[in-house]
Order: sequence, then C-alpha cells, then structure tokens
Amino acid sequence: MDFAHAGLKQQPFDKRGEPGVFVHYQSQQAAHSFLQMVTRSSRGIGLLYGPESSGKATIMREFVRGLPADLPVAIVSGARLNTAELLDAINREFSIQTESRSPDVALIELEEFLVRQARDGRVSLLVVNDLNKMYPSALRILCRLAAIKSRGQFAVRMVLVSGKPSFNIVHAPAMTAIAARTFSAFELGPMTGTESQRYLYAKLRASGCASPHNVFPAEICSELYTASRGWPGILDSLAMRAIERARNWPIEFEDIYPPAAQPERAIATDISIVQEDAGPEVQKLYLTLNRKTLQEFEIRDSKILIGRSAICDISISSRFVSKHHALLIRRDDSMHLVDLNSTNGTFVNSRRVQSTALQHDDVISLGNHGIKLIAPAYRARPAGGEPDLSDTTTMKTLDDLRDLRDEADSESVPAENW
Repeated sequence: MDFAHAGLKQQPFDKRGEPGVFVHYQSQQAAHSFLQMVTRSSRGIGLLYGPESSGKATIMREFVRGLPADLPVAIVSGARLNTAELLDAINREFSIQTESRSPDVALIELEEFLVRQARDGRVSLLVVNDLNKMYPSALRILCRLAAIKSRGQFAVRMVLVSGKPSFNIVHAPAMTAIAARTFSAFELGPMTGTESQRYLYAKLRASGCASPHNVFPAEICSELYTASRGWPGILDSLAMRAIERARNWPIEFEDIYPPAAQPERAIATDISIVQEDAGPEVQKLYLTLNRKTLQEFEIRDSKILIGRSAICDISISSRFVSKHHALLIRRDDSMHLVDLNSTNGTFVNSRRVQSTALQHDDVISLGNHGIKLIAPAYRARPAGGEPDLSDTTTMKTLDDLRDLRDEADSESVPAENW
C-alpha cells in the first residue's frame, strides 16, 4: 500500500515505540483522575487493572509525563523477578548508582534514597507493572518499601498495575503493609463506538492524513470497533493489518477479514469424542484438550474472539495460544475464521489457514487445544477461490516449539495462587 497516496507519513497504528498521538477517551480520563488522587493521598497506594490491550502502559506513561520534572519516578515490571532483580530494576530507574551486587546493600541504598527525597519534599513514585505475575519474595520487597517513613509520612507512593483484579494478593496475610496503605482500585474499561472512531481518526491525522474518512469510512470504523470491542490494543492491531493488506483506499471489509487462504498440513487434534447433540438450529463450539471436553459454548454473537487473553470470548490458557489468536465471524449464510497473525498459527482440519469459511463438524486447532464446530446450518462450505499454497508456512511440531520456547515464558503465575 502506498502510504503517501493517503497522505500518511508512517504506519499510524504501529505499537512499537511511542505513539504519535495520545487520544483521550472517557475511561482513560477517569483513570488519569484516579492516579492523581493516589499520588496526592497521604496513603498513596493504588491498584490499576485492566485486560491485555486495554492501554494501561500508555496511560501510565502519559500520566508520568505530566508530573514535575524533578519528581523521582520509577516504572518497572515485576513479572517473575527475584528480589535482587527487582531491586536492581528499581534502583536503575531511580538512577541510584551501586557497585555492590548484594540485595541487602541495594535495599539499604534504595531506602536511603527514598527517605532523602522525601525530606526534600519530593515523595517518590514507584509504578510496578504485572503485579499478578510477581514472586512472593519480590512482593515482600514492596511491603518493605511501603513501610518506609520520613518525618512521620510515607516516603514512597505506589501504583500497582495488573491484568486482572489482584485483591487476593494485596490482602494476603504477608501483604499487610501494602493493604494498610491501599487508597483505592480502578478498572479500565473499553472505548465506545464513537470514541473508537475518534481514536482511529486522531491517529491517522497524526500520521499526516488530512481526510481520515477517506481511509476508514464510518462503516469500517464501526466494524473495527465491533471486532475489537473498543480495546485500544486490539483496535490498533486490526487497523494496522487492514492498512497493510489494502491495495486501494478506502479500506474495505475484505481488508479487515482477508479472503480464505489455502491450508497446509499440520498436527491433527482428535475431537471425535464430541457428540453431535445440538438441534438443527443450535450452533455450538466445544473446546477440548487431550480428548476431553473442557467447555461448551453456544454461539450467540456475530463475533467471537479466541485467545489467551482474559478479554477473549473463548480464553485458552496455553503458551501455544496468542493473546488474540483468532476471530470467528458469523453471518446469515456462513461462518468465517480469521487468524489474527498468531505466533503458532490456526489450523482447520489439520491444515493451516489465514482465513477460511467453516463447515459443520470442522475442527479448529490452536496449539494442543481443539475447537469443534457443531452447526448443521453450515453443512456446505461456501464456494470461493483460494490463494496458492506458497502463501502459508508449515507449523513446527509441538515438541519443537517447546524446545524453542523460553522457560521464562512459563504459564505459571506465582502470586495468583496466594
């Protein structure tokens, strides 16, 4: 696609690096007000949570950017860090120089820094992302920091960020120092349809497009909103892929959901155990693993998002499933499956697909999991041309994937089991 033809200087929705523009919407503004209250409170610890792709990191960066330049701020991810690694990350963010590798020395130097800054009238702010993925030993460091006082006042304020409500962590017996200071909690919500269109157009304008409606007409904005449910991260991904696929302006429906791709052979998932017990008008999906049915879903919506993220309609907890792996689109006369550029691919009847029309009894495979479609109304697959086989790639065996996967990406979430 020729960006220049639409006045675009760059890809507007690339999530790498800093966004070209910060777009305001209701939930984000409410989160900003919440963060202001937390940082002004004498108790000064707040919980901010929302699903993946809800924009938590972007909101925190923008909030921190508006704080006084001389205010000490540290933003770290606590995911699967041990005590020494967490202290090293915090000290590095606060620009605390230390030559010792001892966690005890690092903690002492951090405590001295926080007390010194507080005495000078600058109460430091510590933002910790991925609270729900922290080890208990690292959480104890947060409790130690939360208890530090200078002249009777707490020496550090904290914003604890997580992908889901983490009250079970904060109120665990070992977390008394945190629980006693927790000011409040805020849950991020999605954008409305109107906000989503404003969001898309603002990003297009920031990239040089003078007439955003000539790139994304109103009906395309509405379709992108429906598919993303208003979550900015998913909206960015869908819009970016639509622009990259498009051959002409404006963007069309087919650019969001590309035509069916010729499948390629992959590992089969046996779901023969699923029985067809649905009536002729009932459409169901059966999620299975190792020949066992885990869940049964009756298809009611026109869009069904499948992936590892908690915001998905069908959420699959597996390292082989991407956060937003695939999308099912139901129409009056057909049902289509679209792979959302997943890492390990989506397979239908053991063949890899990018996009395809589904038929009754088809089996969708995502990693080790299978999803069987029971929809008697779709006994005949809609006719349509398919691209060449060269457009697809063969999926590695699951054993190969396990060997290549970093052990640090384990699905275990240490703190969630408290």
